Amino acid sequence: MKKIVSYGLYPFLLATVVGVTWLSVRLGWDYGGVYWKTTLFLLAVLITAERLYPLSREWSMTGRSFLRDLKYILLDAPTIGLTKAAFGYLMIRYSESHTGPFSHAPALAGTVAVLVTFEFFQYWFHRLSHEARGPAGRFLWRVHVAHHLPDKVYVLMHAVFNPINAILSTAIIQSTLMLLGVPPAAALASALMIDLQSLVSHFNVDIRAGFLNYVLIGTESHRFHHSADSKEAGNYGNTLAIWDLVFGTLYLDPGAKPARLGVVDPSSYPDSGNVMGVLALPFGKAGRY
Repeated sequence: MKKIVSYGLYPFLLATVVGVTWLSVRLGWDYGGVYWKTTLFLLAVLITAERLYPLSREWSMTGRSFLRDLKYILLDAPTIGLTKAAFGYLMIRYSESHTGPFSHAPALAGTVAVLVTFEFFQYWFHRLSHEARGPAGRFLWRVHVAHHLPDKVYVLMHAVFNPINAILSTAIIQSTLMLLGVPPAAALASALMIDLQSLVSHFNVDIRAGFLNYVLIGTESHRFHHSADSKEAGNYGNTLAIWDLVFGTLYLDPGAKPARLGVVDPSSYPDSGNVMGVLALPFGKAGRY
């Protein structure tokens, strides 16, 4: 069963996203309802699988880490919701006088356009958050470091983000959708793909994706992004691996795992469970990754 999960679960989830999107278009389902139901289904399947077949029991969610994650979820969810609502309003106003280059494109072309474009801007935002120097670089890192303070990687831990980082990431996605003007089916497919890869990239299960590691950022590549060894911590993509390949930051060691997760010097930062201390980091002093 463990091998079936390792080699079969990820293709199944990818097929689920494709199939649900296709059925939604063919049968005229409500896209909003489909999005939330599918995302919750993906989340439930992934959490169940990692509880049964963890790659590392040391990385498994505990009661204490769940309470920490819940604090960040309660902080980030309203900020993401408000950001999406603001961009929803902007998209309506923008569409009254503009059409995007992909407004009348087939859903597949629109989906590819959104993912490639979003990934480009997300890649550089993410990379600069790690590598930029000067005041701007320090600020970006202090905003982003909340996500790297945990010494475990599992599905729900994906929610550990400073709300500022969550707002900026959401703004990148929503700006891409607005400016490209993709049809609703492409917006649904893009959103589901982004959510699936965001969740599965933090999946504490020994997933073997093979050649898909060079197409999509998933479990085998992203867990090294959380390595405390900066030589391993590339893989800045969120959904696609294309820009890591183009700019030479893709790191893969299939089947292996980092020796230690987190930051180089944890003593330079507050504990990840100290939410107020972590939120104050962008406005004070903190070390580098």
